[in-house]
Amino acid sequence: MHLDRQQKRLLWIFSTLYTVNIAVSNVSLHYVSVPLHQVVRGTVPVFTVLISLIWRTAPQGYSWRVYASLVPVVVGVGLATYGDYYSFTIVGFLLTLLGTVLAATKTVVTNTILVGGYRLKLPALDLLYQLSPLAFVQTITWAAVNGELSAAWAFVRSLQSDSNPDGVYPLVMALIGNGAIAFLLNIASFTASKNTSALAMTVTGNVKVVLAVVLGCAMFNITLSRLSMFGIGLTLAGGAAYSAVRLNEAQRIKDQASKSIV
Repeated sequence: MHLDRQQKRLLWIFSTLYTVNIAVSNVSLHYVSVPLHQVVRGTVPVFTVLISLIWRTAPQGYSWRVYASLVPVVVGVGLATYGDYYSFTIVGFLLTLLGTVLAATKTVVTNTILVGGYRLKLPALDLLYQLSPLAFVQTITWAAVNGELSAAWAFVRSLQSDSNPDGVYPLVMALIGNGAIAFLLNIASFTASKNTSALAMTVTGNVKVVLAVVLGCAMFNITLSRLSMFGIGLTLAGGAAYSAVRLNEAQRIKDQASKSIV
């Protein structure tokens, strides 16, 4: 798809939003505990609702049933990741909050671009093709500025020694595998975003958090507390309730449209 100058500028801004969102989220983890980070990030659906209403990407708004279904989704993440909420700095908390707002903004913008907003209507693969070179340049620049590039090169050189006959081969294979998984994840995420709403994507993201907790416990043989198990169940129940509410509302709108045609 051929893009004009304005569309290319929009994609550059969009890719910058993605990069800054990831950078802020990673930096904030140096200043706050992981449980607090997950709790704050669990409020992404709330900010998604606010941004959608402010930007009028959801002109009809949301029903009280939708708002009610978000409560267990947000609270459940807090319970599932319960831990040390007190190890943080003000700067870290503000960075985490900023990352949460950026994540909500990114989701709303992604959905808008994929469904034809801003004079763009790109397929998922085409959008990823357009964004990847921009994201590569931005992340390499960021890594060079904060010293990560030098540290990464020193780590690679340390692997090339007589005591390590495999050299960098395992690292290269790990990077290729990780890249392939990231590619599939982005395609799946963009495709899902195109066929659903921004709010649905953030609710799914919260469900992903508790599933990651369950998977991590299974892989590393960690026993969940009763509070965590309750939080996981609450989040999953909230996600199911949200899906049921949205499906019922969509069916109701469809039925009303059919009756008006008749």
